[in-house]
Amino acid sequence: MKRMMLRRLLSAELEKLLEALSTRQHLNPHEPVADSLSRVTESMGVCPDAVEQAVRWLVIDPSMSIGRLRRTELTQLARSIHRFWRPRAMAASHARHA
Repeated sequence: MKRMMLRRLLSAELEKLLEALSTRQHLNPHEPVADSLSRVTESMGVCPDAVEQAVRWLVIDPSMSIGRLRRTELTQLARSIHRFWRPRAMAASHARHA
């Protein structure tokens, strides 16, 4: 039961991240990917290192406008950021409780 609740929580985080990126893409299509990611990082508290690692891993040009990304690329970016962010967030949480 705990595992299912954790999965739902993680899924909700991922959906919020994808929604934030989609909103940035829709409202500011000419904004560079790096700027959009900075704003999402600030608003959601995402680890900047996780964002940087995801951009490098997916070989996305940070100076390219966010509007040029296809939906599948935006989804991959959100999933990658979430994948790299989750272990860091859990480690920080454990460090606070120790």
